[in-house]
Amino acid sequence: LGFAGAELDAEVILLAHQLWKELGIDGVRLELNSLGQPEERKAHREALIAYFEQHTDVMDEEAKRRMYSNPLRVLDSKNADVQALLNDAPALGDYLDEESREHFAGLCKLLEAAGIAYTVNQRLVRGLDYYNRTVFEWVTTSLGSQGTVCAGGRYDGLVEQLGGRATPGVGFAMGLERLVLL
Repeated sequence: LGFAGAELDAEVILLAHQLWKELGIDGVRLELNSLGQPEERKAHREALIAYFEQHTDVMDEEAKRRMYSNPLRVLDSKNADVQALLNDAPALGDYLDEESREHFAGLCKLLEAAGIAYTVNQRLVRGLDYYNRTVFEWVTTSLGSQGTVCAGGRYDGLVEQLGGRATPGVGFAMGLERLVLL
């Protein structure tokens, strides 16, 4: 808490990476995305809704419901028809301002310098509004459909939403059961 730089994002990702090494866990890979700031997500949200409204004929009921309430959540639909539709959907990265792009590029450079392999996943989102900029997941194919072992990101708006003063933050959570299974 209290620091807004990409260095802290990299630090928590490196902490998880070190944990995998210490525990001898192989086969987890890092996926990253940037959600940008609220105003950037708002512009992207409007573009997504306009896009989805043109394709309701291939969307399932859950995607149609989420389309207006939280269109970013449609991006992680498991429905194959919706997934195919998403290939041409507006990408959040196209709506990021220069500051958000620089933050994400800085994180990527730090991870590369540390030798951490990653994949940028434009569909990686969070359903909670307090997340901003960096989001990440450590995923595996060893656990079937429950492949996310550790997930986190930057949540600069959380403390303020809880009634405190604006305080930047970054962190992650992991499923102990999934960790034990690995």
